Formats: sequence, structure tokens, C-alpha cells
Amino acid sequence: MPALMVLFNIFFSYDAHAQDKIIQKNGKEIKAKVLGTDSQYIRYKRYDNPNGPDYFLFRTDVSRIEYENGKTEPVIQSEPARQEPKNPPADRGNLERKILKYQKRSTMFLTAGSVAIVAGAITMVKLTGDYDKYKKAIQGTNDSYTAWYQTNYKTAPPASDLQKQESFSAFGSPGIYVGAAALIGGLALDLIGLRNMQLAQKARTELAGKQKELSLQPFYDASYQTTGLRIALSF
Repeated sequence: MPALMVLFNIFFSYDAHAQDKIIQKNGKEIKAKVLGTDSQYIRYKRYDNPNGPDYFLFRTDVSRIEYENGKTEPVIQSEPARQEPKNPPADRGNLERKILKYQKRSTMFLTAGSVAIVAGAITMVKLTGDYDKYKKAIQGTNDSYTAWYQTNYKTAPPASDLQKQESFSAFGSPGIYVGAAALIGGLALDLIGLRNMQLAQKARTELAGKQKELSLQPFYDASYQTTGLRIALSF
């Protein structure tokens, strides 16, 4: 009987020590059977449930592993320490800010371009109308003078006596150049606005694609010693 008790004690004494220990950085100790490690995770089974599911720990949460053979393995930090979701919120936030920025720019440039084009067009139409009135006035004066001259002198008046018409550019200067500059500048501003509109649409398309992608992330809850795979689908 004493011999049996000694064997019993030896068996259970060995069984009590024949286990791996995972020492976490917070001081907690997990009795386990370590199945393997990689650059990010430590995979193990709970010692009190060797046929149960596999559990995972982030390497960054572990200080060292004490194996049943007495060997101690310090856990070295590795990067990346955690697997980030495929669609981090920061990326979506950046895209949303880009969309707002491009929308504001598009509205600003298109509005300014449209105003410039309208102002340039009004200027050119006004100058054209004024030039037509100017030409009619010159022609009327010359016709009246010609009729009076022929009545009194029976010949056509010398060309030097008739008023000369200015060209449209000379008559409309500098307004004609201001109007032309407004038209050209307005078109350029509209092109910039359309480009920003395209960039905003591109960012919206990219954001929509990210929001529909499936995000996977392994997790471990040390307080409950549970592990799993977190699945997220954003809309």
C-alpha cells in the first residue's frame, strides 16, 4: 500500500509539472499545451481540455513561454504586432475628407468659372452692339456729308474728308481684352472644377468598394480565455 501511494504521488507530481506555461505581460499564467508559434500568434490548447478547441494569443501580449521540458522561450516583439482590418476606419475617414475637399473645390471653381464666362459674354455682346451703333453713326455722317458735297460741288467728296472707322479691337479696347480674358479664364476654371468633380467621384467609388469588403480579424479575450475570428461587413 505505501508503495502504491508513492507511485500515485510520483505520477500526479509528474502530471502536475508536465505542462507548458504561457506567462502574459499582465502577470497572468496560462497552463497549456503550446502547439506552435508564428510571427503574430501563439497557438495552444488549454491543459485542462486537451481535446478542446485551439486558442490563440497575440505575441505582443505574452512575456515568455515555459515548456514542460524546462526550456524557457522569451517572446520577442514582431511587426506587425496585430493584423489590422482590411478596411481601417482611418482610410475611410481620409476618403470621406477627400470627397468633401474635392466637392468644395469643384463647386468653387465651377461657380467662379460660370460667373467669369457670363461676365465675359455680356461684355463681348455689349461691345459688339456698341460697335454696330458706332459704325452706323459713322456711315450716317459720311452719307450726309457726301450728299451735301455732291449737291454743292457736283462731285464726290475727297476720301480724306470722310470719317474713318476704327477696328473692333481699337474701338473696344480695353474692354474687349477684359471680356476675352474672362471667357478664357472661366473656361479654365470650369475645367478645374470638372477635374475635381471627377476626383470626388473616384473617391466615392473607392469608398463604396471599401465599405462593401469583408473585414476579418482574429481576436483573443484574455479575461475569458476565448479566441475567435471577428467578421465585419460595413455598409
